[in-house]
Amino acid sequence: MNTEKYVARSIEQFHIKHVRHLYRSIAGINLALAKIHKSIERKIDKQKYRVVTDYMNQFISYTSVWNVKFVSNLESPEVAMLQIFHLDYIFQHEQNEKFISERTSLEELKDKFYQLNTYKLDHIKRRKQKMLEYIATHKNQTDH
Repeated sequence: MNTEKYVARSIEQFHIKHVRHLYRSIAGINLALAKIHKSIERKIDKQKYRVVTDYMNQFISYTSVWNVKFVSNLESPEVAMLQIFHLDYIFQHEQNEKFISERTSLEELKDKFYQLNTYKLDHIKRRKQKMLEYIATHKNQTDH
């Protein structure tokens, strides 16, 4: 009986440590992605990315993708995924010679994020597709 309680308690403590590690890892990734956003913010035409930014901001509480803060955002894998999408989109539409170190950092952070396995690859693809559809729809509306 005592052994069962000990095992159950050990499993629970292991789970708690794992969850804490996961949220610390996500927070670290989100902070690093926010730092990339800060470093490119003044070097690009933010108006050019208004539609994609508006999409991202729907899912980020109390702040924007350009200024991610608050624990609820920093520990959110959804916010990390959205920041990755946002930076990917921007870098795809900027000259390849620009932001070389930021692009390298983004690739490293993407690898770290995907290794955490918070989302299945299929989910990530669907979310990115949803974002691209939103951009296409709203870009057409603002062009007219």
